[in-house]
Amino acid sequence: MAYFERDTADGGSAYSGTLVDGTSSGTYMVFDVSPDLGVATGKDFSVIQSESYGGDEFTVQRHTGKRTWQLSFSFISSAFKTKLENFRNTVGGPYRKFTYNDGSTTYTNVRMSVDSLQFTEVAPSVYSTSMQIKQATTS
Repeated sequence: MAYFERDTADGGSAYSGTLVDGTSSGTYMVFDVSPDLGVATGKDFSVIQSESYGGDEFTVQRHTGKRTWQLSFSFISSAFKTKLENFRNTVGGPYRKFTYNDGSTTYTNVRMSVDSLQFTEVAPSVYSTSMQIKQATTS
């Protein structure tokens, strides 16, 4: 189960829920169905690699890494599809940060990728989709 809330630092008007300290604002979003088994997690190191005319390679690492998650949903209803579309449109895709909680006590500011929450109809009024999110900086 995952929960989302808006990041008030950027003036976002996305979904929100109860924070660790008990404060809340906005709408608490709880998934109607759990993501498929095998939620993928990883780390993006944002390394820039260049090569000189002489063949020497140079790399620059912008940061020490940001956590990533990929959640897939199979066989979701039209109602849940609409809920996810409203969420995507409210946060503006990758535009606004929001807080992700995977059901533990860890809350992480994230942004979704540009290609998140694109839907495929797999049966009449039944859809599948995925969402890729990446840890965002707090500034």
